[in-house]
Amino acid sequence: MKSNQHVLNRKYQEAIDFYNKGDYLKAENILRQSVRLAPRFADAHHLLGIIYHQLNRHTEAESAIRKAISIKPTSDYYFNIGLVYRALNKLPEVEDAFRHTLKLDPRHAKAANNLGNIFAAEKNYAEAERLYRIAISSAPNYALAYKNLGFILSETNQSEEAKEVLHRTIALDPSLSEAYSILAQIYEKEGQFQTAIDMFKKIGDYSAAQRTARRGAIWTELDTLDSAVLKSIETNSEYDSEPWSLLNIAQLTPILHRNAGRMFAHHKSKSILSFPPMALPLPPDDNILRIGYLSSDFYNHATMHLLSGILERHNTDGFFIRLYSYSPKQSDAYTARLAALNIDIVDISSMSDIAAAQTIAQDNLHILVDLKGFTQNGRPGITAIRPAPTIVSWLGYPGTLGEPRMADYIIGDPVVTPPEHAEHFSETLALMPYCYQPNDDQKKIMPTPMRAEEGLPEGAFVFCSFNQILKFNPETFSIWCKLLHSVPNSVLWLLASKSPIPMDNLRAQAVKNGIDPERLIFAKSLSVEQHLGRLQLADLALDTYPVGSHTTASDALWAGVPLVTRIGSLFASRVAASLLTTIRLPELITESDEEYYQLALSLANDPTRLQQLRATLLENRMTTPLFNTELFTRDLEKLYRAIWVHHSTSDGDAKRNPVVLG
Repeated sequence: MKSNQHVLNRKYQEAIDFYNKGDYLKAENILRQSVRLAPRFADAHHLLGIIYHQLNRHTEAESAIRKAISIKPTSDYYFNIGLVYRALNKLPEVEDAFRHTLKLDPRHAKAANNLGNIFAAEKNYAEAERLYRIAISSAPNYALAYKNLGFILSETNQSEEAKEVLHRTIALDPSLSEAYSILAQIYEKEGQFQTAIDMFKKIGDYSAAQRTARRGAIWTELDTLDSAVLKSIETNSEYDSEPWSLLNIAQLTPILHRNAGRMFAHHKSKSILSFPPMALPLPPDDNILRIGYLSSDFYNHATMHLLSGILERHNTDGFFIRLYSYSPKQSDAYTARLAALNIDIVDISSMSDIAAAQTIAQDNLHILVDLKGFTQNGRPGITAIRPAPTIVSWLGYPGTLGEPRMADYIIGDPVVTPPEHAEHFSETLALMPYCYQPNDDQKKIMPTPMRAEEGLPEGAFVFCSFNQILKFNPETFSIWCKLLHSVPNSVLWLLASKSPIPMDNLRAQAVKNGIDPERLIFAKSLSVEQHLGRLQLADLALDTYPVGSHTTASDALWAGVPLVTRIGSLFASRVAASLLTTIRLPELITESDEEYYQLALSLANDPTRLQQLRATLLENRMTTPLFNTELFTRDLEKLYRAIWVHHSTSDGDAKRNPVVLG
């Protein structure tokens, strides 16, 4: 017996040696012989399972390690079968395996870290934090656990400790680029823009670097950063940076943006995209179309400024409407309006993507409408799981997601998504007859204040652009300064930022362009009603490019302020053109920087023409479709029915034919 055990031990050591050299097949052959000779040789079964796992033979790996556990359950056996279960997408079993590991060895750092990851995905940040701290106390140099703890601390607004933890992470493992990224995002949020830019550059994340530079109005390196981003999309199939801020790069083409979206989707939701789509029961056949809206913005947010009136006017006799919210906890006028509706709101904020998708799937929807896409706080992993037979992207994200599994259709209109642009989108186009953007015709406008109350000089011509500074760029800003130079008694009215740095940088840019920085006037944030009231003090609104005004443009037009826009090739640069077309002021749409400048200049120098435009705008505001919420709602409901018919009856190439209301 001792001789046989000696042979088995020697063979097992040989298998370990081959395994350590990466020669898995030789190790496998030795181990298979060993378990035939000694069926209760637990370590051999376990190592065999590990080898199968390395060879992506996960079902065999599960069988081998389960056999080892049945003979001699140990913490390492349970931990490794947890990794196998994860590869097999057996998520409940993964959690159970890591729990067993910690039960047998409460100081098993990797099990604590991996179990923490499960709770982090489920948004149970308190439990995730507890487990990451266990992992760190058990293994004080465990860089990955420090990084994960840093993420949780940043997500729960414990930024000072998060920074300490992430700096510790980098000291332990300078190659852990995700730690730099999380840390840079904290600095960006705090307004330490240059520090964040430098950290993003250090890890080669030029997309995040250009976004931060634009937020801080730090433009000295923009050309270099933008070129690096575009080159990365063109040459790197593993491009993984978020695509929404790419829209601010003027050289971005629609096809590059589509490709960036596809690559980002595969990076962001790689494990989910490998799942088979969720098996769904057929929706009830009772002529009631079941629609769900998915968003994090069901509160005082630009999305609700546009959408509130639609939700209030939905035909709940012909449509089942349900909201799936992962919004922050808020109490405001918009949440009160929602509470007054006969529409259920399902809170999925604390659920993982999979649990949220399962919750949505239980409602047997026909169509799930994602109002976020790749915008900030979006959760595209939910739609990637396919919790409804038809997924529609609308309103929040002005462009394609690039990955067909995340959305079947995108709602646009003849201007933002003309049929000839279909190749720019992974989604099938679904066109509203007028403008894709809804508006709330109940939006109140407070009385107009005195100019002095807003710091505006009496008698000056007021150009305004109340867009985020993120949308500004040197080219557009130089045009604005040129307008200030050409219209001597004029000022530029902008929205103040939370940090003084971007405003100081814009003042410095004005000086470089020969403009007194005092002619830049920054307005504080106000409620929507107050903002609309003060907007009436502006003479002319100036659109941004290449990402134009969206809700900001609607606000200007609702307040009666004409808007000059420059149209481009991307959805995001065509929104204001759609609004102006719908309100029947196409003469305010330009196609080049020079045309944009000349039109704005001519209007500023022609008070009679500008006054006529304002009068036309005020008349058209109530007589054209743009602010007709009732008409929009009925058209939207018709479009949903047309989408469902198209989805149910089309196949092959016909799936790509745009859905257009007859």
